[in-house]
Amino acid sequence: MPVFISYRHMDRAYAMAINNRLIGANIKTYLDVLDLESQTTDDITGVITRNITECTHLLAVVSEKTALSWWVPFEIGEATISNRRICSFRTGPAELPLYLDKWPKLSTESDLDFFIDAYREEVSNKRSMSLESISESVKGSYKRDADMFHEQLKNRIRRGF
Repeated sequence: MPVFISYRHMDRAYAMAINNRLIGANIKTYLDVLDLESQTTDDITGVITRNITECTHLLAVVSEKTALSWWVPFEIGEATISNRRICSFRTGPAELPLYLDKWPKLSTESDLDFFIDAYREEVSNKRSMSLESISESVKGSYKRDADMFHEQLKNRIRRGF
C-alpha cells in the first residue's frame, strides 16, 4: 500500500521530508526522484500512471509554485480516476486551489501524523488495496471506503486531535 508523493520539483525538499517521515513510520512510498525508471524513460506519463495505479494513497505537496505545474494536477486526476485516497500538504501561506477542497488538506506535522494514523487504520481494516485485479462491484465499495477515509481525516484535522 504505497503512498505516491506528488510535488513540483521546486518543492523537492518538502517532498523528501514527507517521504522520510512516512518511511520512518514504516509506510512504503513512491517518489519519482528516487525511481531510476522515471529518470530514464521516454514514457514518463506511462510510468507515473502505472505507479499511481500501484499505490493506494496520493499525497500532493502544494505550494504557490504548484499552480504553475501541469504534473501535480495530472497526478491528482489520475488518482481521482482510480479512487485513491488523496490528500494535499500545503507548504506555506498559499491558498490552495478550490478543487482540492474535496480531500483532506494537511499543513502541519500533526496533520501528517493524523494521515499516518488514518493510513494505519486502513491497513489494519484491509480497506485499501491496489485496483489491478478487482471486480467492478468491489471497486464500488473501494470508492465508499475512500470517501470514508477522506471524511474521517478531514474531521480529525478540523478537530485538531
